[in-house]
Amino acid sequence: MATLIIAEKPNVARKIAYALAEGKPVRKTIGKVSYYEFTRDGKKIIVAPAVGHLFSLAPKTKTYGYPVFDIEWVPVYVAEKGKSYAKDYIKALATLAKKADEFIVACDYDTEGEVIGYTALKYACGVDPSKAKRMKFSALTKKDLLKAWYNLEPTINFGMADAGIARHVLDWYWGVNLSRALTSAIKRASGKWMVLSTGRVQGPTLKFLVEREKEIQNFKPTPYWVIKMLLEKNGEQYTAVYEKERILDENEAKRIVEEAKKGPAFVEKVDVKQQNRNPPVPFDLGTLQREAYSAFGYSPKKTLELAQKLYEKGYTSYPRTSSQKLPKNLNFRSIIQNLAKLPEYKPFAHELLGKEKLKPVEGKKEDPAHPAIYPTGELPKQGELTKDEANLYDLIVRRFLALFMEPAVREIMKVIINSNNHRFILSGARTLKEGWLKVYGKYVKFDEVILPPFNEGEPVKVIQIKREKKKTKPPARYSPAAVIKKMEDLGIGTKATRAQILETLYQRGYIEGKKKIKVTPLGMRVVEALEKNVPDIVSVELTRAFEEKMEEIMAGKAKRDEVIEESKEQLIKILKVFKEKELDIGKMLLETTGTGVTTSKTNAKKAGAVKELTEEGEKAVEKAVDTGKRKKPLVVGKCPKCGGDLVIRYNRKTGKRFVGCSNWPKCNVTYPILQRGEVIPTNKTCCNGAPVVKIREKNREYEICLDMNCKDWKR
Repeated sequence: MATLIIAEKPNVARKIAYALAEGKPVRKTIGKVSYYEFTRDGKKIIVAPAVGHLFSLAPKTKTYGYPVFDIEWVPVYVAEKGKSYAKDYIKALATLAKKADEFIVACDYDTEGEVIGYTALKYACGVDPSKAKRMKFSALTKKDLLKAWYNLEPTINFGMADAGIARHVLDWYWGVNLSRALTSAIKRASGKWMVLSTGRVQGPTLKFLVEREKEIQNFKPTPYWVIKMLLEKNGEQYTAVYEKERILDENEAKRIVEEAKKGPAFVEKVDVKQQNRNPPVPFDLGTLQREAYSAFGYSPKKTLELAQKLYEKGYTSYPRTSSQKLPKNLNFRSIIQNLAKLPEYKPFAHELLGKEKLKPVEGKKEDPAHPAIYPTGELPKQGELTKDEANLYDLIVRRFLALFMEPAVREIMKVIINSNNHRFILSGARTLKEGWLKVYGKYVKFDEVILPPFNEGEPVKVIQIKREKKKTKPPARYSPAAVIKKMEDLGIGTKATRAQILETLYQRGYIEGKKKIKVTPLGMRVVEALEKNVPDIVSVELTRAFEEKMEEIMAGKAKRDEVIEESKEQLIKILKVFKEKELDIGKMLLETTGTGVTTSKTNAKKAGAVKELTEEGEKAVEKAVDTGKRKKPLVVGKCPKCGGDLVIRYNRKTGKRFVGCSNWPKCNVTYPILQRGEVIPTNKTCCNGAPVVKIREKNREYEICLDMNCKDWKR
C-alpha cells in the first residue's frame, strides 16, 4: 500500500513530487491525468492533483421556483457547464485511493483549499476526511515542502473546512434563491423571462457603489476662490498660497487681494523640519492589489491571478493572506543572498547583507493561516516570466528588500510671507536621505519642491497677487482597488473572493468603467428596487454578521450547521417579504432604460446582463445567469499598433473567425485563430505585443500566442 498526497493543481503536484522524492519521481498517467510515484524514508508515495474544486453544490431535484434549500455535493461537471475535464481527475483519485492506506491533503492552506481536499477525500476517494493528515506550507520551495512533510498536521483543519463549506452553502442559498426571485419578479411584471442576479456579498457591494453614484448625481458644485502670490528669488519664480485655502465670498477675496497688493511683503517666519519616513509594511493581498493597480493598472482579479502563478512557480509565497507579518523563522539572509544574483537587485541586496542584523518592518494585521507575501529566494530564469508576472515579481521583491532598509529622511520647509498683514504660505519638500526609497522609490511618489534659503524679516519681491475661481468637485468614483479596500473596511467578502465579486458586477452589466467605476441604470434600479422593498438583501450589516459567524466557525466558536440554519431562517423571512412585493419589484426593474431591463425584445438582446427566454427556456433559468454577456464582440486584448480593442470577428463569406482591431478600417491589424474551441482572454501579451489567449476544447485547454511567428505555433 502507499501514501496518497492530494494537491490542488497539476503543477503543484509536480512541485511536491520533485521536492519530496529521494530520486527522480516517476510520472504516470490515468487517462489524461498525470500523477507521480516515488519513495521517501522507505515508504511508497503517490502525488495526484485535483484541478481546483472537483465537487459543487446543486439541487437534489430539479426545481424552478424559490425558495430551494434541498442541495447536495455533486461532481462539478454535473453542476456546471464546461467542466467535463474534472471527470478525469475524479476518476484518477478514485482509482489511486484504492492503492493507498494513508491520505494527506496538500491543497492550499485556506478555506477553499480545505473544502477541495475535504470533498475530494469524501466523494472521490470514498475516505472519511477525519482519517487524513495535512501538509501545511506557505511556499512551494523544496525546503518548505520538506518541512511540511516532516511536520504533518494530524488532521485537516476542520475549522477551515467547516467555514468553507458553510460559505459555499450560504452563497448558494442566497445567490440562487435571490437570483430566481429577481427573475420571477421580471416575469410577473412583463410576462417574459429575463435573468438577473444578486447574492449575499454582491448586493451590499453594489449598494455602496450606488450610494457613491447618487452622491455624484446629486452633487451641486459650490464656487470658491483661492488666492495666490507669485514671487521671485534668485531669478526663479515660486507660488505661495493664502493661509485660508478657500474663500467662499468673492467680495472678501477681492478685498484680500487689493489689501495684500499694497505690501510691503516680507518673510515673517521660516519653519524647517526633518521627518523620518519608515519603510512600508509587508504585503497582504489587499495591499498588493492596491499597489499593483496604482503601479501597473492591474485589476484586483488580475493581480491575484498573477500572484497565484508566481506562488505555483515557487517564486513568491502564498498570496491569499491578510497578514502583514513575516515568519519568525524565515531565513532572510539566505533569501537576500539569492536575490543578489539578479543584477537589478544586487546593489540593494549587498547593502543589506553588510548589516549585522536583519530586522524587517512589520504591520499590525495577522493571519493565522499564512504570513505576509514575500519572495522565496528561488529565482526565475531569464525570459521565463511574462511581462505582467515580471512586473508583479519586481514589486514584491522591492517591497521585501525595502523592509530591512533605513528610514527615508525628508525635509519639510514652510515659509510664511506677510504682505500688509495677510499671510501666504510657501511650501517645499525634499529627500535628504533616500533610505528604503533607493529600492522602492519607483513605486512611491514624493514631491520634490526645493526652495532657496529664506531668512526671517527679509523682503520678498512680489510679481503678482491674484484670485482664482474654482468649484467644489463631487466625490471621486471608486477605482477597482478602492472597491476592494472598501469591502475590507466594511468586513464583507474575503481576501480570496472580493476580486471575483467585483468581476461579477461587471459581468452582470451592473457597473462599467475599468478605472473609475460607474453604476449602470440597471445596477441603480436593482439596488433601488431591493432597498425599497426588501432592504435586508443589500444590507452590509447582515452580510458582515454572517462573515463574522464564519470566522467563529473557523475558530471553533460556532457550529457549521447552526450558522447554516440561522442563515436559512433569515433568508426564508426575506424571501417571504420578496414574494409579497414581487410585482412591485418587477415593475420597478422594468422602469430601467438604456442598458438595463426592457420589455423590448430587441433591446433585451442588447442588454449585457439580461437574456430573454422562451417558455421552454424557463427550465434553464438557473443556468442562464451568464447568458447574453457575450452579445458584444469578445475582446481578447489591446491592439499593439493603435491601442484599440482586439475582438473576435467573422469573415462574412467563409464564416470563419479571426481576431481584428475594433478600429478597422483605420487600423488593419488582424491575427488568425483556430476555428475550434472556446476562446478565453488571459490579459497576457507575447510576441510584439500580440495577445495570448486560452483555447478550451472538449478534453483539454491550452494557451497560445496569436502571432503565427511565435515559437509556440512552430511547436
